[in-house]
Amino acid sequence: MNEKKKKGMWILKLLGLLFVLYLSLTIAMEAGYYEAILAEKSTVTTEAMERFEQDVKEGKEVDINDYVTEVHKDYSNGVSKAGITFSGVVEEFMSNGITEMVNVLKKLFT
Repeated sequence: MNEKKKKGMWILKLLGLLFVLYLSLTIAMEAGYYEAILAEKSTVTTEAMERFEQDVKEGKEVDINDYVTEVHKDYSNGVSKAGITFSGVVEEFMSNGITEMVNVLKKLFT
């Protein structure tokens, strides 16, 4: 009986971990974390627009690359790449596999 409990415990731990992850993401969203990031980006954009307008007023030569601050951070690693691969496999199964299963059931009952 103890071995059955031990075998099923990892499922409960995984579900608990996923629930905690869900709660933390929900709290972050409700706390306005994403809105704060967007507000910071718009502030940088507003400051760049003001610098651009000032340079135009002063008659300076302007280049768009001086005012656009496009920061792209690559956070990919082995785990994220594996997640993307797994996601692609699940998507393919959901779109193709289920369609094929329905077709087989249609052939069985017609």
